[in-house]
Amino acid sequence: MRAVNLACCLSLLAASAVAQGTAPLGKPDPVEVRNLSASYELTNADSTLRCPIVLEPKPAGRGLYLNYDREICHSRFGFLGEVSAWLPGIAGAILLVARDGRIVTEFTEGVGGVYEAIRENDGVYFFANLQFVDPAERVQVKDLFGEWLLARPDAPAEGSKANPKAPPPPKPCTLALTDEVVGDQLFNLRIQPPCETALVPAGLQSWQLERGDIVLRFANGDALRFEKGEDGRWTKIPEKPRPLMLSRP
Repeated sequence: MRAVNLACCLSLLAASAVAQGTAPLGKPDPVEVRNLSASYELTNADSTLRCPIVLEPKPAGRGLYLNYDREICHSRFGFLGEVSAWLPGIAGAILLVARDGRIVTEFTEGVGGVYEAIRENDGVYFFANLQFVDPAERVQVKDLFGEWLLARPDAPAEGSKANPKAPPPPKPCTLALTDEVVGDQLFNLRIQPPCETALVPAGLQSWQLERGDIVLRFANGDALRFEKGEDGRWTKIPEKPRPLMLSRP
């Protein structure tokens, strides 16, 4: 029982250390190290900056060895200048740590081998495991600039047999996703009239690419998130209560 209590205490201390911004002491779990050791690509939110990094299992300072071109990558990602090693984190996370054990950045596990870190007063960064992700296939901000049609998918035609008295569905709206920066990772959005409020309420004003999704943002803080489908169209998630779809004209 005393051994169990000691193990529990050590576990809590490790979790507390991570929560306070310091990497846990002790030898990392060899299974987690083996699972995470691989070639990755570090990118900023719109993939305009890139840095190939290999997480190696050999010891380095307070953690494990990072293999990358420091001269090139430090100029692109300033926070890497503080990093001396990596470690597995809680729930599959990847920790980049400084020489004194301070956690510089924590990448949390996402979908399909892509990890994400949000650095306060800095931005969003992605860390893609190249065993599972082809960076060339990832959507980039520059791919989204231009006109889009926003519509209700599979809307019934006016006077259909299912409900002959049903009002006609709103016509698709044309949106322009511009490259005009209006905030941190935010771009200006224009609505080309006419556009019915039944389809798009007033106040839609900006957009961004976030975690691989298109996010349309309103002035009041509300947002519509769209996930890319295999057919090239983007479907609102969650679908209910108002299904919507974005597609190219």
